[in-house]
Amino acid sequence: MCRSVIARMTAIVLSGTCASLAQAQHICKPALAITKVHYSTMKLPELERTWTLAVTVDAAPCATDSGTFSILFTVWKENAPDIEFAETFSWKAGLNLISKKLWVDEAVGDYRVNEVDPCPCRK
Repeated sequence: MCRSVIARMTAIVLSGTCASLAQAQHICKPALAITKVHYSTMKLPELERTWTLAVTVDAAPCATDSGTFSILFTVWKENAPDIEFAETFSWKAGLNLISKKLWVDEAVGDYRVNEVDPCPCRK
């Protein structure tokens, strides 16, 4: 009797593991590529400039045409400690433009794609 209980429990655990693996295989991610970065000229009287990042998204593996991703920014400040933060953006297939307003004493020192949310795969 003990062997049959152990066999049944093993079968239940294995079937749950196989189901989890099958579900995990249906998750994809789009390919993001940063293609261009640009600073605008200073705008008076606000003393601001705009930093623009162009991101190209290849969503071929995805069943959806949009989703979300985050970028980790390091902003250098002239008279204060540098700031590091992540911000979430929406993507759509093709070219995406992201803009940040910066004060006269700020500059984007570093940036990178932090996380790309998975999308359902094409069948």
